[in-house]
Amino acid sequence: HFATHYGTAILPARVRHPRDKAKVETAVQIIDAVREKVGKPAGLNRVSFARANTGPPVGKPVSLGVRARTYEEILRAAEELKKLLAGIKGVTDIADSYLPGKDEVRVRVDASEAAAAGLSVATIGTTVRAAYEGLVATTIRELDEEIDVRVSLADRERTNASSLEDLLVANSMGNLVPLSSVSSIQVGRGVSFYDHENNQRQVKVTAEVNTDVTSAIEANNVVRKLLPELQKKFPGVSIAFGGEDEDTTESFNSLFRAFGIAIIGIFLALVLTFKSLLQPLVILLTIPLGVIAVIWAFFLHGLPLSFMGMLGIIALAGVIVNNAVVLVDFVNQRRKEGLKGQESIVNAAETRLRPIFLTTVTTVIGILPTAYGLGGRDDFVVPIAMALGWGLAFGSILTAFVFPATLAILDDFSGFIGRKFPRISSLY
Repeated sequence: HFATHYGTAILPARVRHPRDKAKVETAVQIIDAVREKVGKPAGLNRVSFARANTGPPVGKPVSLGVRARTYEEILRAAEELKKLLAGIKGVTDIADSYLPGKDEVRVRVDASEAAAAGLSVATIGTTVRAAYEGLVATTIRELDEEIDVRVSLADRERTNASSLEDLLVANSMGNLVPLSSVSSIQVGRGVSFYDHENNQRQVKVTAEVNTDVTSAIEANNVVRKLLPELQKKFPGVSIAFGGEDEDTTESFNSLFRAFGIAIIGIFLALVLTFKSLLQPLVILLTIPLGVIAVIWAFFLHGLPLSFMGMLGIIALAGVIVNNAVVLVDFVNQRRKEGLKGQESIVNAAETRLRPIFLTTVTTVIGILPTAYGLGGRDDFVVPIAMALGWGLAFGSILTAFVFPATLAILDDFSGFIGRKFPRISSLY
């Protein structure tokens, strides 16, 4: 994106498909190459490069809202913040959202002088507006048409800022008071647009991140460590994190809520199925086994446990409990047939080991090609497929070893509770 004071030009680039024989470059490599070749052409205020993000999360990798009462404070702090970001390895295309506007004439009213002259700020403002924009004095009606008669200063006086000093304002007693005696007239540059957040003026400082060097999370964490020094230097300024950082926080909070709701839903369904409280709790213990398998799988593949990976864990929670559900159901059936204790557990495990193994293998074989891009790769769904495939594979193996032992421990615990508290022994 080539951003100037007047707008943004978007230059699309074509990336060669991985199946092509020529060398394949990542988006980051292409951006670095273009940045080096383009440089900063004459006539442009700023040249920035951005990579399209399919999300989640969305937004700029680094987006910091600098907030204070005045733009003087904000801009000084924003410049200092940009210097800090420039010192972080992997952070590029640092910019801010402040755009100066046109030159303007400001009339600052002296409240005490105006009150002494019998004038109010509203009266002065109305007079200045009428002089330069014009005021509708009357309306002339011609047949079905109404024509407004607008009274204002002559064109040659409206284009001259010094005319303001000679402008006369009528006070409450009908006297004419020169505007220059109750106000000061200043010429300055305005602001193109005002950005407010939480009732404070704000300028956003944004930056891109080279993911081959660092990540958005790491860059934002470095900024957090440097913020205390910045806020000591600018005590009236506050810094708010936005962009990917804010979206990531909101997404993970929503994800954890969804995970909690999923666990509760699975537990209630199991309670209604088995008419027990302890057996569903034991079945839910298989979920941490699957999570452990996912963490190891991502670690061995050198991948971060991203938002989509966490989404895969939620999907895994509803799948990995199936083996435990089948096993518990067979244990209950064997005990109805007369088998007791460990004998029923061993018999159920022997009977269901082959079906559990086959269903797990067929599911994993169906998922893992997507994780490794066999036949076509989509980086967006790779973390989900990786979490489901390897989480189910190793989670099922852990379940086969751990779950029968857990059922045996539950029998011992249930027997102890039954002896000490006979009334609640029906929980199992």
